[in-house]
Amino acid sequence: MTFDESERMKARLAIFEAAQAMLAGRLSYINGARKIRSAVFSWGLDELDADVRCFVGIDSETDALPLGDMRGYWQAAALKALQPEIDKKEAWAAKIGGIPLLQLGPALSERASRNQIS
Repeated sequence: MTFDESERMKARLAIFEAAQAMLAGRLSYINGARKIRSAVFSWGLDELDADVRCFVGIDSETDALPLGDMRGYWQAAALKALQPEIDKKEAWAAKIGGIPLLQLGPALSERASRNQIS
């Protein structure tokens, strides 16, 4: 297996794991979209690809929100003040990402098996 093949396999696994965690409620839609977007290029997909475009959009619209490790760099009062906006954006992300998320795994699995993407 070459380095590129290994990177594509890691990216594919990252996308599927993010999708599964989002469906199970273990990962927020915003954080899941960020994980999916970060793996898109490694898998050889374009950001405008129909199967991932929704998640690229969610990431783009929420990239200024402090989530995950980034929260450690923010003051508690600032995070508290921003929490209503984070909650609003998370609800929005879940609303627009729900159906595309259900379609993501099967669509990418089918394409990978047909060798449309490595």
